[in-house]
Amino acid sequence: MDSTRGIGRLISRRTLVRLLTAATGVLGLAAAVTLIVDNGPARIVALVALAGFGLLWLLPVRLCVMGLNAQGWRDLFPETAPVSLGLLTWTAFVRNAINTLLPVARVGGEVMAARLLVKRGVAPPIAIASLVVETTVTLFVQLGLTLVGLGLLVSYIGDPVLAHSLMVGLAFALPVLLLFVFVQVRSGLFSRLQPLVARLTGSLSAPLLDGPAVDAAIRASYARTKALLSCSFWQGLSLLGGAGEFWVILRLLHEPASLRLVVMLETLIQALQSAAFIVPGALGVQEGGLVAVGAAAGLSAEVALAVSLIRRVRQVGVSLPVLLVWMRTQDRARPLKGGST
Repeated sequence: MDSTRGIGRLISRRTLVRLLTAATGVLGLAAAVTLIVDNGPARIVALVALAGFGLLWLLPVRLCVMGLNAQGWRDLFPETAPVSLGLLTWTAFVRNAINTLLPVARVGGEVMAARLLVKRGVAPPIAIASLVVETTVTLFVQLGLTLVGLGLLVSYIGDPVLAHSLMVGLAFALPVLLLFVFVQVRSGLFSRLQPLVARLTGSLSAPLLDGPAVDAAIRASYARTKALLSCSFWQGLSLLGGAGEFWVILRLLHEPASLRLVVMLETLIQALQSAAFIVPGALGVQEGGLVAVGAAAGLSAEVALAVSLIRRVRQVGVSLPVLLVWMRTQDRARPLKGGST
């Protein structure tokens, strides 16, 4: 009787999360549409059309960004179980596509990435631990880059009081991240979660989630300082690589594209999207953020929204084919020996 109630509560929570995700997605979409309608949709569409076939330049930029991300992720795998850069780059594309196009609150991509790696022969504890630690490292790197972005914002608006308030607020994120690491290392997090997941998914969780083994793999990852530093370096380059996308887009729109501007846009928009992780595809968040942050640098709302729409075109143009290929092949995939190199 108690187990039935427990499962009922778990299902109710999962349904609540899905409803919340759907609701935030609808509200975000409504906000994005409202911004476009209020700022002259014809002008915005004309700016997007101005980019033309130049949008194809975004493809190699995106490949570089995902490759850098995969290299940083790769450094977290133990030397006894290396994984090929090609596999991790493809997995990074799949992970990003799921988080971008599906209403999964930017979490489902990580789950599917772990499953994909396991199907390719990576040990489940190592796959899961690499994702947990890589995500944590990325959050720390992103926090540092957000401080850089706020500093650049100050250079535009000349209001150190506002910037100081923002930085103080951001400083509260550091102890939260440190607590997150402490929980991963000291609390046996996945050992505690395993009964919860098992109750919800039954036997399906058994081959994927071995709580004590995952906890041990996480602790081993955090003990490899050199690997953590290397991962941080590549992840920092990957996050800054997004500034290259802004540079290309602004050049296609015949707008000024200084290094200061594109780094500020990338770091602050990334921070806003991470904070609003529950919103599918950061709908409305990206649009509103670009309008607000761009205004500080003198970008008109029309240009900011055109930049956002072009990024949406790139997201769909890259992520949709990736998602379709992944969906077509996932059922055919079989565990392979030698998923590593």
